[in-house]
Amino acid sequence: MKPCHQLFAAALLFVCAGASLAREGDLDARFSSDGLQIVAYDLTTAKGDVAHRVVVDPRNGRYIVVGYVDSGAVGMAAFKPDGAADTSFGVSGKIARGAPLLAITGVTVDTVNRIVVAGYGRKPGAASLDFDPVVCRYNMSGFPDTNVSADGCRVLPVDVIAGGTDTISAVTTDGAGQIYLAGQAQLSATDYDFLVLKLSGADATPLSTFSSGRRLIEFDLDASNPGGDVDGAQAILLQGTSLYVAGYAADEAGTDFAIAKISALNGDDDLAFCPNNTVCSGTQRTQGKRTIGYNLGGGNDDRARALATAADGTVLIAGEVQRTVSGTTSNNYLVTRIGSTGAYAGTFGSGTSIYNAILSDLQLTDMTVRGDGRILIAGTTASTPAAENPNRVQWVAQLSSGGLPDSNFAGALGGGTSSISLIVFDSASGQPLNHEAGRLTLDRGRILLAGARLWAQNLPGGVKDFDYSVARLTGDSIFTDGMEF
Repeated sequence: MKPCHQLFAAALLFVCAGASLAREGDLDARFSSDGLQIVAYDLTTAKGDVAHRVVVDPRNGRYIVVGYVDSGAVGMAAFKPDGAADTSFGVSGKIARGAPLLAITGVTVDTVNRIVVAGYGRKPGAASLDFDPVVCRYNMSGFPDTNVSADGCRVLPVDVIAGGTDTISAVTTDGAGQIYLAGQAQLSATDYDFLVLKLSGADATPLSTFSSGRRLIEFDLDASNPGGDVDGAQAILLQGTSLYVAGYAADEAGTDFAIAKISALNGDDDLAFCPNNTVCSGTQRTQGKRTIGYNLGGGNDDRARALATAADGTVLIAGEVQRTVSGTTSNNYLVTRIGSTGAYAGTFGSGTSIYNAILSDLQLTDMTVRGDGRILIAGTTASTPAAENPNRVQWVAQLSSGGLPDSNFAGALGGGTSSISLIVFDSASGQPLNHEAGRLTLDRGRILLAGARLWAQNLPGGVKDFDYSVARLTGDSIFTDGMEF
């Protein structure tokens, strides 16, 4: 059993591994005895192993943890549903596949059970910020899809300008196996736009029928910078023949939530989305785009990070907003809901949105919707008041389908219940807590969060040793004996 860390803040809610795990949202002792599992690759001295998502293998129910390995590889590790390593997978349960990647920013599974990994890399010998989108595809046994290339990966140069920084932040697929990527393209030294790519399901080549192979979406809100400003997509959602793409757009006061709706068939703007300011009150863009600005007294640095389809078919948008209370500024998670026209979809939370600070320096990484409509969001936050990097822990919060905190989701520190579960992994003795959070996965209601934990820092050369982390929270309280595995 791993020891508990004491978190001296009333807002932090953490259940020790030895505590009762009867409540949904508490760590699941049926997984690795305490709900926590780590994987270290450490293939080079860089030691930067960061898991992005857990994939459930439909053939046998095992978990495949997919992420970035310090040598610039795609790392896949397999576990049985009880947390034991599946040694039939790869070598002792692990595989590291060489890939032209510097970061992995998206992982999904298509309808024929291929693992699709998205990120970005740098051309050999190129300038330090000359990044190109990269997509890789593998089967459930971890072997590369040679229809894409020998190593299963395809580099997708955008290069609106020579040597531009072009990155990917999110990926999804459709029923035909076609791949949609969203991110950011550089147009000049100060101008960055949303980037959307659509790739063939056969070999992951760009489809020319989709906006001639790529779609750039500009918001350019900052009137003081007429040459364009910094807009970036962070999330993508496919609904029927429509794509929602969300992120942030810079204006004179900071950044706002920015959302675009385009055709998944050809990339054209959906002009019925926010046709005017009457339908979408307060937006700075219309005719296929909308912005949402939250002035909560902070620095107005508001960024959408995740999209999901609500139980009623509306679109949920989650991200971070800054808020200042009595002179103290903190990041808050914020979730809101819109309909197909871009208008707010009825009452949500306390009005049209819900927000909560947890503790300072919060970051949101993912959102998903449970079968009964309840909403899960996840990320990292400071472990003590006013703490920032490296003192971070993971969190998962649950909201009702109407956006209200589910106060019975997890056990609270000192007793009682909470809407927030805090997740803490061990580090080496004397080392700070430093956790990265990835994406959420639901397995028959059980909640899986991938990410990374810092084991040790200040190693020779300033290296920080991060390992894959997987936490599983209970979400299936109808099971009590663990026999459902």
